Amino acid sequence: MDTDFYTPMRLDEVESPLQDEVEKALGIDIETCMECGKCSGGCSNAHIFDFTPRKVVQLIRLGAEETLLTMDALWVCLSCQLCVDRCPSGIDIPRIMDYLREKALREGYRPSRPAVVLFYELMCSCVERRGRVSEAPLMLRFNVLTGQYLKDLTLGIRMFLKGKLPLTAGKVKKMDEVRTLFVSWHRRSVKRG
Repeated sequence: MDTDFYTPMRLDEVESPLQDEVEKALGIDIETCMECGKCSGGCSNAHIFDFTPRKVVQLIRLGAEETLLTMDALWVCLSCQLCVDRCPSGIDIPRIMDYLREKALREGYRPSRPAVVLFYELMCSCVERRGRVSEAPLMLRFNVLTGQYLKDLTLGIRMFLKGKLPLTAGKVKKMDEVRTLFVSWHRRSVKRG
């Protein structure tokens, strides 16, 4: 069998402007990834991602920018930091996901499920106003805006009656610091957009 037509791709031989961009913008060296898979093994949402955290790092190294900016995982990542906690190299994948999410929004990319962007925007506006997410109002606004008025109603009532779903969340103590984050984020979005 002639195998001259097949040449394996080596990640260390691929030039990736995206990898350089991530390293310059975030100070994260993707080259330190050992591809051990601990990030994906610890991810609480890996089972619903189209690309696991490990694969995201590989795609950055390959320079697959369009694939990354259109993936659903970008919008489903909870930024729970479990991948960072498990990573022996300390690669901050949630920070990378935030960066890619901002870039996707700036460049007009949208996820395959449009309601995901709506949820993301509602959640960010909630954090911007109060410093944290208040689940009940967020759920109600999302369901009304997506036309699913009674979705989650039974579950919401049961959770409320058990004390698991407060109607409001208190404000954080240093709201000025939270607002500063959003002001700088809005400025970056205007400059880049």
